[in-house]
Amino acid sequence: MTVRTPDATQKSYSRYEGRTAVVDATEQDLLPFLESIAQDGGGVLFPVYDRYLRLLSLHADTLSKHFTLTIPPWRILQQVMDHDLLYRIARQAGLSTPAHMKPRDEADLRRIVAGLDLVNREYLLKTMPALGAAELSSGRATKVAGNDRAAILENCLEIFGRLGAYPLIVEVVPGEADQCIGVTMIVDRSQTPVLTYCTQRLKLQLYSRGGFVHPYELGSNIYCESTRDVEAIDAARCLVKTTSYYGLITLEFRRDPRDQRLFLIKADPRVVRSSSLSTALGLDTPTALYRLSVDGKLNAPQTYPTGVGWLWETALLETVWDNRDRHSMRQEMVAVARNFDRIKAFAYFSPSDPLPFIMHAQWRTRTWIWRRMRGLVFRAIRSIRRRIHRASPVLDS
Repeated sequence: MTVRTPDATQKSYSRYEGRTAVVDATEQDLLPFLESIAQDGGGVLFPVYDRYLRLLSLHADTLSKHFTLTIPPWRILQQVMDHDLLYRIARQAGLSTPAHMKPRDEADLRRIVAGLDLVNREYLLKTMPALGAAELSSGRATKVAGNDRAAILENCLEIFGRLGAYPLIVEVVPGEADQCIGVTMIVDRSQTPVLTYCTQRLKLQLYSRGGFVHPYELGSNIYCESTRDVEAIDAARCLVKTTSYYGLITLEFRRDPRDQRLFLIKADPRVVRSSSLSTALGLDTPTALYRLSVDGKLNAPQTYPTGVGWLWETALLETVWDNRDRHSMRQEMVAVARNFDRIKAFAYFSPSDPLPFIMHAQWRTRTWIWRRMRGLVFRAIRSIRRRIHRASPVLDS
């Protein structure tokens, strides 16, 4: 059975998907629903939404009586989902993290914002995904702070009013897309990684273009390839050992191009969008996690091919349009075309199960058209208001 939240943007439409239920990620809705399933024999719980992760882990002791859980309890999971806690633990373990500040109260927030170096640095506002988004319009847990102190302060207060917690203010680590390294691991209960592979981002969906001293790119993973980064793997192993984590996790790192220093950016303790790449590598992380959770052991391949690509096809087309005025876009598209034969996995397209891609493509197309139309209307309204404002002295006279 597939369970999704009411605000999930789109259904799967996969022919492999069985019965579907829509349930809020709240104790009063989700827990009674799971109790009703438990009466039919339970099963394996495989949460992929951040709010489900938090709620199920908080009630892991009770749920484990009826279900096999693929996630650790909250005392462990919180360490990788809370960015502030994750960064502090990572630093104690000797890993590098971005400079960050967590406001204690409004006075502390105002002090922090007043001290930000907005001329030479770029900052992000980060929230715990399980609690709510930093940016409501996109649903992201990360929001570009910008270079206006008043706006930063207003955004932080808005987030606090909505979530009851101030966002973490994090300095951006400079670097282009190819400086991003992801390490995906399946870890057993002795904190031993039994399956590991790395990816290198080669394309990002941009939502910030920089303009500061050090170039950077921010956004969602659109195009990546399998690679092997020993330093990143060792850092990931150190972190899961330090946090006593077990299960599936993807740790994202970024190298500072100035000195190639490796920085921990975030942890995703769940299936991520590019997980279909694991199947192309012969690893299939969702199935491997299921087998480890049920059997308590896993015999997974210890090697995998490098240079195998994954593409988020619909988002790439949007990126081309949104960045059509960038001179480098043609070179980037040529690079994608040149490596197309290396792309063996896609976000939605599968020859054996084409409907998810078809439905997702039409949904994103409608969304894209609606946003462009709305943007045209808003620009027209602003233009009319400016004309009225310029003409008002003449009318008054």
